[in-house]
Amino acid sequence: MSGLDQNELDQNELDQNELDQNELDQRDLNHKGLNRNALKYIAILAMVIDHVGMMFVPISTFPGVLCRVIGRLTAPIMCLFLSEGFAHTSSRKKYGIRLGIFALVSQVPYVLAQYNSVLKFDFNMIFTLFLCFLILLVYEYMPESHLRWVLIGGLIGASFIGDWGIFAPLYVLGFYIYRDDRKGQLKTFIATSAGMVILNVAFCLGQGYHWYGELWQLGLFLFIPVLFLYNGERGSRAPFHKWIFYFFYPLHLLVLWLIKYIL
Repeated sequence: MSGLDQNELDQNELDQNELDQNELDQRDLNHKGLNRNALKYIAILAMVIDHVGMMFVPISTFPGVLCRVIGRLTAPIMCLFLSEGFAHTSSRKKYGIRLGIFALVSQVPYVLAQYNSVLKFDFNMIFTLFLCFLILLVYEYMPESHLRWVLIGGLIGASFIGDWGIFAPLYVLGFYIYRDDRKGQLKTFIATSAGMVILNVAFCLGQGYHWYGELWQLGLFLFIPVLFLYNGERGSRAPFHKWIFYFFYPLHLLVLWLIKYIL
Protein backbone atom coordinates (compact mmCIF):
# COMPACT_ATOMS: atom_id res chain seq x y z
CA MET A 1 0.00 0.00 0.00
CA SER A 2 1.38 3.40 -0.94
CA GLY A 3 2.07 6.12 1.58
CA LEU A 4 -0.66 8.23 0.00
CA ASP A 5 -3.24 5.48 0.47
CA GLN A 6 -2.19 5.02 4.07
CA ASN A 7 -2.52 8.76 4.73
CA GLU A 8 -6.03 8.73 3.25
CA LEU A 9 -7.01 5.82 5.46
CA ASP A 10 -5.58 7.56 8.52
CA GLN A 11 -7.47 10.77 7.67
CA ASN A 12 -10.73 8.87 7.15
CA GLU A 13 -10.26 7.19 10.49
CA LEU A 14 -9.65 10.55 12.16
CA ASP A 15 -12.74 12.04 10.50
CA GLN A 16 -14.87 9.08 11.63
CA ASN A 17 -13.52 9.36 15.18
CA GLU A 18 -14.34 13.06 15.16
CA LEU A 19 -17.90 12.37 13.96
CA ASP A 20 -18.33 9.68 16.63
CA GLN A 21 -17.08 12.06 19.30
CA ASN A 22 -19.41 14.83 18.12
CA GLU A 23 -22.33 12.43 18.31
CA LEU A 24 -21.36 11.40 21.82
CA ASP A 25 -20.98 15.05 22.83
CA GLN A 26 -24.44 15.80 21.47
CA ARG A 27 -25.93 12.87 23.38
CA ASP A 28 -24.23 14.07 26.55
CA LEU A 29 -25.61 17.56 25.95
CA ASN A 30 -29.11 16.16 25.44
CA HIS A 31 -28.96 14.11 28.62
CA LYS A 32 -27.88 17.22 30.54
CA GLY A 33 -30.99 19.13 29.43
CA LEU A 34 -34.62 18.74 30.46
CA ASN A 35 -36.64 15.98 28.86
CA ARG A 36 -40.38 16.08 28.17
CA ASN A 37 -41.35 14.50 31.48
CA ALA A 38 -39.30 17.05 33.41
CA LEU A 39 -40.99 19.90 31.55
CA LYS A 40 -44.39 18.36 32.21
CA TYR A 41 -43.82 18.36 35.96
CA ILE A 42 -42.48 21.91 35.84
CA ALA A 43 -45.72 22.87 34.06
CA ILE A 44 -47.84 21.09 36.66
CA LEU A 45 -46.00 22.72 39.58
CA ALA A 46 -46.28 26.16 37.98
CA MET A 47 -50.00 25.57 37.37
CA VAL A 48 -50.64 24.65 41.00
CA ILE A 49 -48.75 27.72 42.22
CA ASP A 50 -50.70 29.90 39.78
CA HIS A 51 -54.10 28.56 40.79
CA VAL A 52 -53.34 28.65 44.51
CA GLY A 53 -52.33 32.28 44.06
CA MET A 54 -55.41 33.06 41.97
CA MET A 55 -57.81 31.57 44.50
CA PHE A 56 -56.19 32.35 47.85
CA VAL A 57 -53.59 35.14 47.53
CA PRO A 58 -54.59 38.72 46.62
CA ILE A 59 -53.02 39.88 43.38
CA SER A 60 -52.28 43.21 45.07
CA THR A 61 -49.63 41.50 47.22
CA PHE A 62 -46.12 40.48 46.21
CA PRO A 63 -46.79 36.76 46.87
CA GLY A 64 -49.91 37.02 44.70
CA VAL A 65 -47.98 38.58 41.84
CA LEU A 66 -45.18 36.03 42.21
CA CYS A 67 -47.65 33.14 41.97
CA ARG A 68 -49.08 34.54 38.74
CA VAL A 69 -45.62 35.19 37.27
CA ILE A 70 -44.55 31.60 37.91
CA GLY A 71 -47.86 30.32 36.57
CA ARG A 72 -47.18 31.85 33.14
CA LEU A 73 -44.87 28.90 32.46
CA THR A 74 -47.61 26.31 32.13
CA ALA A 75 -49.51 27.35 29.00
CA PRO A 76 -46.48 27.68 26.67
CA ILE A 77 -45.16 24.29 27.79
CA MET A 78 -48.50 22.61 27.14
CA CYS A 79 -48.76 24.31 23.75
CA LEU A 80 -45.28 23.06 22.87
CA PHE A 81 -46.28 19.53 23.89
CA LEU A 82 -49.44 19.67 21.80
CA SER A 83 -47.48 20.66 18.70
CA GLU A 84 -45.02 17.82 19.31
CA GLY A 85 -47.74 15.33 20.18
CA PHE A 86 -49.60 16.13 16.97
CA ALA A 87 -46.41 15.64 14.96
CA HIS A 88 -45.35 12.36 16.58
CA THR A 89 -48.48 10.56 17.81
CA SER A 90 -49.19 7.17 16.31
CA SER A 91 -52.91 8.02 16.09
CA ARG A 92 -54.12 11.58 15.68
CA LYS A 93 -57.68 10.32 15.92
CA LYS A 94 -57.11 8.87 19.40
CA TYR A 95 -55.17 11.97 20.42
CA GLY A 96 -58.06 14.23 19.42
CA ILE A 97 -60.64 12.04 21.14
CA ARG A 98 -58.55 12.06 24.32
CA LEU A 99 -58.37 15.86 24.30
CA GLY A 100 -62.11 16.14 23.66
CA ILE A 101 -63.02 13.76 26.50
CA PHE A 102 -60.82 15.47 29.07
CA ALA A 103 -62.04 18.90 27.92
CA LEU A 104 -65.55 17.74 28.87
CA VAL A 105 -64.38 16.13 32.13
CA SER A 106 -62.52 19.30 33.15
CA GLN A 107 -65.28 21.81 32.43
CA VAL A 108 -67.25 21.60 35.68
CA PRO A 109 -64.14 21.66 37.94
CA TYR A 110 -62.83 24.62 35.91
CA VAL A 111 -65.90 26.86 36.25
CA LEU A 112 -66.38 25.85 39.89
CA ALA A 113 -62.81 26.85 40.72
CA GLN A 114 -63.02 30.07 38.71
CA TYR A 115 -66.54 31.23 39.56
CA ASN A 116 -68.08 28.84 42.11
CA SER A 117 -70.78 28.26 39.51
CA VAL A 118 -71.44 25.84 36.67
CA LEU A 119 -73.36 28.37 34.60
CA LYS A 120 -70.47 30.50 33.33
CA PHE A 121 -69.77 30.57 29.59
CA ASP A 122 -66.02 30.11 29.91
CA PHE A 123 -64.12 27.03 28.82
CA ASN A 124 -61.08 25.30 30.27
CA MET A 125 -57.53 25.03 28.95
CA ILE A 126 -57.94 21.52 27.57
CA PHE A 127 -60.90 22.77 25.53
CA THR A 128 -58.59 25.42 24.08
CA LEU A 129 -55.97 22.77 23.35
CA PHE A 130 -58.64 20.71 21.59
CA LEU A 131 -59.35 23.70 19.33
CA CYS A 132 -55.59 23.99 18.75
CA PHE A 133 -55.62 20.34 17.69
CA LEU A 134 -58.38 21.10 15.17
CA ILE A 135 -56.36 24.05 13.88
CA LEU A 136 -53.39 21.77 13.23
CA LEU A 137 -55.66 19.30 11.43
CA VAL A 138 -56.80 22.05 9.08
CA TYR A 139 -53.24 23.31 8.63
CA GLU A 140 -51.86 19.85 7.91
CA TYR A 141 -54.55 18.31 5.73
CA MET A 142 -56.20 21.13 3.82
CA PRO A 143 -54.42 22.32 0.68
CA GLU A 144 -53.09 25.87 0.63
CA SER A 145 -56.04 28.17 -0.06
CA HIS A 146 -57.94 31.15 1.29
CA LEU A 147 -60.50 28.75 2.80
CA ARG A 148 -57.78 26.99 4.76
CA TRP A 149 -56.75 30.22 6.49
CA VAL A 150 -60.36 31.34 6.93
CA LEU A 151 -61.05 28.11 8.84
CA ILE A 152 -57.88 28.50 10.90
CA GLY A 153 -58.80 32.10 11.69
CA GLY A 154 -62.32 31.03 12.64
CA LEU A 155 -61.02 28.39 15.04
CA ILE A 156 -58.57 30.87 16.56
CA GLY A 157 -61.47 33.28 17.04
CA ALA A 158 -63.61 30.54 18.58
CA SER A 159 -60.89 29.95 21.17
CA PHE A 160 -61.70 33.38 22.64
CA ILE A 161 -64.26 31.68 24.89
CA GLY A 162 -61.59 29.39 26.35
CA ASP A 163 -58.75 29.80 28.83
CA TRP A 164 -55.71 31.22 27.03
CA GLY A 165 -57.91 31.84 24.01
CA ILE A 166 -56.35 33.38 20.88
CA PHE A 167 -52.82 33.19 22.26
CA ALA A 168 -52.60 29.42 22.87
CA PRO A 169 -53.53 28.70 19.21
CA LEU A 170 -50.90 31.18 18.04
CA TYR A 171 -48.30 29.50 20.25
CA VAL A 172 -49.26 26.06 18.94
CA LEU A 173 -49.16 27.13 15.30
CA GLY A 174 -45.77 28.76 15.74
CA PHE A 175 -44.32 25.78 17.59
CA TYR A 176 -45.67 23.37 14.96
CA ILE A 177 -44.67 25.33 11.86
CA TYR A 178 -41.15 25.80 13.23
CA ARG A 179 -40.93 22.39 14.93
CA ASP A 180 -37.50 21.77 13.39
CA ASP A 181 -36.26 25.31 14.00
CA ARG A 182 -35.76 26.25 17.65
CA LYS A 183 -34.91 29.85 16.75
CA GLY A 184 -38.10 30.12 14.69
CA GLN A 185 -40.11 28.83 17.65
CA LEU A 186 -38.44 31.37 19.88
CA LYS A 187 -39.21 34.27 17.54
CA THR A 188 -42.89 33.40 17.20
CA PHE A 189 -43.17 32.85 20.95
CA ILE A 190 -41.62 36.24 21.72
CA ALA A 191 -43.82 38.03 19.18
CA THR A 192 -47.00 36.40 20.48
CA SER A 193 -46.09 36.97 24.14
CA ALA A 194 -45.15 40.60 23.52
CA GLY A 195 -48.51 41.09 21.82
CA MET A 196 -50.28 39.58 24.82
CA VAL A 197 -48.47 41.84 27.29
CA ILE A 198 -49.14 44.95 25.19
CA LEU A 199 -52.84 44.12 24.85
CA ASN A 200 -53.15 43.58 28.59
CA VAL A 201 -51.50 46.94 29.30
CA ALA A 202 -53.85 48.58 26.79
CA PHE A 203 -56.82 46.90 28.51
CA CYS A 204 -55.74 48.28 31.88
CA LEU A 205 -55.42 51.78 30.46
CA GLY A 206 -58.77 51.50 28.72
CA GLN A 207 -60.47 50.43 31.95
CA GLY A 208 -58.86 53.21 33.97
CA TYR A 209 -56.54 50.88 35.89
CA HIS A 210 -52.83 51.35 36.47
CA TRP A 211 -50.99 50.41 33.27
CA TYR A 212 -48.72 48.07 35.20
CA GLY A 213 -51.62 46.09 36.67
CA GLU A 214 -51.05 43.14 34.31
CA LEU A 215 -47.28 43.23 34.00
CA TRP A 216 -47.11 39.89 35.78
CA GLN A 217 -47.82 38.55 32.28
CA LEU A 218 -44.10 39.15 31.67
CA GLY A 219 -43.65 35.83 33.45
CA LEU A 220 -44.33 34.32 30.03
CA PHE A 221 -40.72 35.01 29.14
CA LEU A 222 -39.58 32.54 31.80
CA PHE A 223 -40.35 30.00 29.10
CA ILE A 224 -37.36 31.12 27.02
CA PRO A 225 -34.65 29.43 29.15
CA VAL A 226 -36.91 26.41 29.54
CA LEU A 227 -37.16 26.12 25.75
CA PHE A 228 -33.39 26.23 25.41
CA LEU A 229 -32.91 23.66 28.16
CA TYR A 230 -35.39 21.28 26.57
CA ASN A 231 -33.45 18.46 24.93
CA GLY A 232 -36.34 17.02 22.92
CA GLU A 233 -36.14 13.61 24.59
CA ARG A 234 -39.22 11.89 25.93
CA GLY A 235 -37.84 10.45 29.14
CA SER A 236 -39.51 7.46 30.80
CA ARG A 237 -42.31 5.91 28.75
CA ALA A 238 -44.27 4.75 31.79
CA PRO A 239 -48.03 5.34 31.19
CA PHE A 240 -48.18 7.42 34.38
CA HIS A 241 -46.21 10.23 32.73
CA LYS A 242 -48.50 10.21 29.70
CA TRP A 243 -51.74 10.51 31.67
CA ILE A 244 -50.75 12.58 34.71
CA PHE A 245 -51.68 16.00 33.30
CA TYR A 246 -55.06 14.87 31.94
CA PHE A 247 -56.18 13.61 35.35
CA PHE A 248 -54.35 16.13 37.52
CA TYR A 249 -55.81 19.18 35.78
CA PRO A 250 -59.48 18.64 36.71
CA LEU A 251 -58.69 17.00 40.06
CA HIS A 252 -56.56 19.84 41.39
CA LEU A 253 -59.20 22.39 40.34
CA LEU A 254 -61.85 20.38 42.16
CA VAL A 255 -59.71 20.09 45.30
CA LEU A 256 -58.96 23.83 45.34
CA TRP A 257 -62.68 24.61 44.92
CA LEU A 258 -63.55 22.29 47.81
CA ILE A 259 -60.94 23.93 50.04
CA LYS A 260 -62.08 27.47 49.23
CA TYR A 261 -65.85 27.14 49.10
CA ILE A 262 -66.88 23.96 50.89
CA LEU A 263 -64.47 23.06 53.70
